[in-house]
Amino acid sequence: MDIVTAIRKLCEGKNAFHDLFDKTKTYDKLLALADDKKDAELFGALLYGNARNTLLEMINDAYNFKQYAVKAHGLLMSDGLSAMDAKRALEIFFITFGFPGYRNIETSETLIDEQPSYKTVYEGEVKDGKPHGVRVRNFYYQGKWSGLDECVWIDGVMYGYDYAKELEFGAFEDQKIGFVVGDNFVGKMKVITSDGEEFDDPVTKFSVK
Repeated sequence: MDIVTAIRKLCEGKNAFHDLFDKTKTYDKLLALADDKKDAELFGALLYGNARNTLLEMINDAYNFKQYAVKAHGLLMSDGLSAMDAKRALEIFFITFGFPGYRNIETSETLIDEQPSYKTVYEGEVKDGKPHGVRVRNFYYQGKWSGLDECVWIDGVMYGYDYAKELEFGAFEDQKIGFVVGDNFVGKMKVITSDGEEFDDPVTKFSVK
């Protein structure tokens, strides 16, 4: 399978995203799943080499991912990668977890979950009847739109760069931007209010051993 599909496959299940950063648990599996072994090796260099800590910082401050990408690129080159290979290693991560400018959508289906007063409508890639890929999920409360998530879903669970909107008190539309692990924001979530105010809302920091 292609490298993005292989990485997402390894992220399925409880704690699987954390395990992705444990070379002893996932690297051999990634090499076995990925058709392109060089892509797998480049992704491994990002996760397990000098750029590892910068990648973790990027996850915890995803709104500012571009500045971390520049630093990570240099650190990947210090590990012996060429400029093009370092760029490709970062590109794989950005595509897999849906960063702005790297969102590839191949198919689109609609999934609707409707309760008496609450409804969600997901439009995007689907696998085995669950959201699995990139796109948008809109929320409705008592027939009125109340929010959305634009993210990556893996086996029905959100992982990756999330752009969310939330309608508060039926009038104020806040934007929330950051990285989501298991449906929850991690690190610093950027909040932009309807009146233009911006602030960082610290939440649980993502960390690995």
